[in-house]
Amino acid sequence: MKWLVDTLGFEELQRQVFKVRRFLLASSTWPGGIPPEVAKAGDAPAGVAVDITPTPMGQGTAVALSSPDPYSRWLDANVVRGVAKGTVSAYAWARLGDITSDQFRSLAAIQRELGAEVRVTNRQNLVYRGLTDAQLPTLFDRLRAIGMAQPGAELSRDVVACPGADTCNLAVTQSRGLADAIGARLEEEGLAEVGGIRTNISGCTNSCGQHHIADIGFMGAERRAHGQSAPGYQLLLGGYVGQERIHFGDKALRLPAKAAPEAAVRVVRRFAEERGAGEGFRPWMERAGGAKAVAEGLRDLDHFPDPSEGPEFYVDYDETGPYAVETGASECAT
Repeated sequence: MKWLVDTLGFEELQRQVFKVRRFLLASSTWPGGIPPEVAKAGDAPAGVAVDITPTPMGQGTAVALSSPDPYSRWLDANVVRGVAKGTVSAYAWARLGDITSDQFRSLAAIQRELGAEVRVTNRQNLVYRGLTDAQLPTLFDRLRAIGMAQPGAELSRDVVACPGADTCNLAVTQSRGLADAIGARLEEEGLAEVGGIRTNISGCTNSCGQHHIADIGFMGAERRAHGQSAPGYQLLLGGYVGQERIHFGDKALRLPAKAAPEAAVRVVRRFAEERGAGEGFRPWMERAGGAKAVAEGLRDLDHFPDPSEGPEFYVDYDETGPYAVETGASECAT
């Protein structure tokens, strides 16, 4: 907010806030009464378009994939149909948010061919908007040709991470390396397409990876064991941003970086096995006893072996030498 005030000025920022405030839910119990904008415009839902079945995408949505057909699985996971206007959008999945220059050129060519609007999402993917159902097979074929048609949006394989210590002066862990390791373990265990669960990773406390509002959140931290520094993470569970409320993730336990992928796999597996039909992660976690209760099944992972027995625990992902915390000045620190 401080940067918005500095850039826009307080009056302009206030004007923009008031402009969109009329879309917020309101009630007679709202402090200060119902805002005039809401009293004038109302807060009723927009409704559902005729003959349209909305796609239940988003955090907390349990997505079930059963078809062996790649196109059908892509439709189930990556295509979204709007509620009020019946619009059609589709995700191009970018693993770890990485896109090559050739892929960018291809994505631009697809946009021109289909005449669609393209936006970048906060989960590091791209979404084509304003499509028709007839265009979906063409889009799938084009995305498959450039390796971006995997069903990933809103599924467990869609792990998000900040840049981490590879390029950030404030990060203390290689968060992208952990994201890659978690994705690989989920694929190995057949859990990469579990719906309704998000994993986010930050390499430090600044939350650039939005770990605090993810179902499974990892925050990078220095650990010490056997007299040596080692990469580690604080695991948080149950964070989310909903339509009417938000909840930051609850602390579960701290883990060695090399044990974090196994922890993620265990949580995803348990959620997939125990959740009820349509049950989101947060309700399941609370039904299971909360973050601390879920963490009990992970306690054995919070262990650093002696450096002579497990030297890999003292080397971060994508590194070749011993772990060492090196931080410097950054825009996050200003």
